[in-house]
Amino acid sequence: MPSFNSNNNGPQGSNTQPSRPMGVSSSTSKPAEPAKPARKPMDEIVKEVLNGDWGNGAERKEKLTAAGYDYDLIQRAVNKSQEASGADLSAVVDKVIRGDFGNGADRKAKLEAAGYSYDQVQAAVNAKLSGKPAADLDAVAKAVIRGDYGNGADRKAKLEAAGYDYNAVQARVNQLLK
Repeated sequence: MPSFNSNNNGPQGSNTQPSRPMGVSSSTSKPAEPAKPARKPMDEIVKEVLNGDWGNGAERKEKLTAAGYDYDLIQRAVNKSQEASGADLSAVVDKVIRGDFGNGADRKAKLEAAGYSYDQVQAAVNAKLSGKPAADLDAVAKAVIRGDYGNGADRKAKLEAAGYDYNAVQARVNQLLK
C-alpha cells in the first residue's frame, strides 16, 4: 500500500503535481486585467457635460481623462452641440415671429407639443425683437456659463448693467445646459 506525503497529497514516489486550491491555475500566464468600465455613448456624455456633471475647465478635463475619455474629442462634441442648438433656436424664433406657431396660449401649446420650452423660445423672441441679435445672446449666455457674470443677484445686476435682458439670457443659458 502506498504511503502519502503531506507535501503533495499524492502517493510517495509518484510524478503527480502538488494539489492546488480550486480555481487556481497552474499556468504562469499573467492574471486577467480587470474589465474596463463600460463607456457611455457620446451624446450622453455631452449632455452630462452640459449639465455640469463633469465640472468646468481643468476639473472637467481631469475628470473625463480619469474616466478614460478623450477630453478633446468630448469637448469638440460639446462645442458642436452648442452651435447646433443656437441654429435650431434661431430657426424656431424666426418661425414664431412669422406666426407659424400662432399667438398666446395657442403658441405655447404648439411650441411645447413640438418639444420646445415655451419660456426659452419666447425669451429668445423677445431678445431678437428688442434688437439684440441671437448670436449676441448666444455669446452672452456662453459667457454666463463660463462664469464671467457671476451667480444669482450679482449675475442679474451685471447683465442688466450691460444692457441685456436678464430673463432672455438666463433662458438661453438654461437651454444650452439642457
